[in-house]
Amino acid sequence: MTIPASAKKALRPIRDFALSLATYHSGVTQVLNGVPLQVDARSRVAFPPLYDEEVTKLLTTNVREGDECWNVGAHVGVHVLQLCRLVGPSGKVLAFEPNPNAALLLARNVALNGYTERVEIIRSAVGEHSGAADFYVAGSDPMCRADTPNPRLPRTRRINVGVTTLDQQLAFHATHPKCVLIDIEGWEIGALQAARSLLQLNPLPLIIVEFHPDAWAWSGHSAAQLETLLCSHGLQLRPLSGQCDVFAEHGQVLLRKS
Repeated sequence: MTIPASAKKALRPIRDFALSLATYHSGVTQVLNGVPLQVDARSRVAFPPLYDEEVTKLLTTNVREGDECWNVGAHVGVHVLQLCRLVGPSGKVLAFEPNPNAALLLARNVALNGYTERVEIIRSAVGEHSGAADFYVAGSDPMCRADTPNPRLPRTRRINVGVTTLDQQLAFHATHPKCVLIDIEGWEIGALQAARSLLQLNPLPLIIVEFHPDAWAWSGHSAAQLETLLCSHGLQLRPLSGQCDVFAEHGQVLLRKS
């Protein structure tokens, strides 16, 4: 008997949970960009064989042992685990993840790979102002977002999360990160507007941002604001996802000095 696709999808959380219990101490092996990792079974689909190849090349080329790296919107740790391997035992990774469901899996994946001492998980959103915000979650789905539900998610639950800023974290940690990865579903312009000190660091960290232009309207931001911000800091954008227009197409970009 053939099981309908809809039934498979409905049963998947149960299957994943059962597999997670069965492999609790070891996790399951996923090979990400050629590197075998141990991950909680519930998060295994987030670790495909190839992931963000251009970003991975930049990280591999620029990040060295002992560096500090920030992953804003860390989700279940796809980039965090790669960064941990690059910074080594003497390095540090700050992982910002406000969704408690994703943060739980992130902590599990970090522990399963023996990286707990290298990672500080900060369970806050990163935005334009520190304080608190409504956050709409759908399990550990990476498309959860602040202020308003993501219309691509059929059902969400509203929670309240703390909000910090990049400059606030820069002052608190008193260290200069080697790289900053940002993927926060539309809040990216606000986060950059509250990162004036970070954007003035010399040398500039490797700053990679995933742009979500279709979400800027609900976040109260615009391409014009982004252009003004870039001009004020003498920055240019290099597309990493094959975009023709970085101000209109979803994708990752590298911020660099003009």
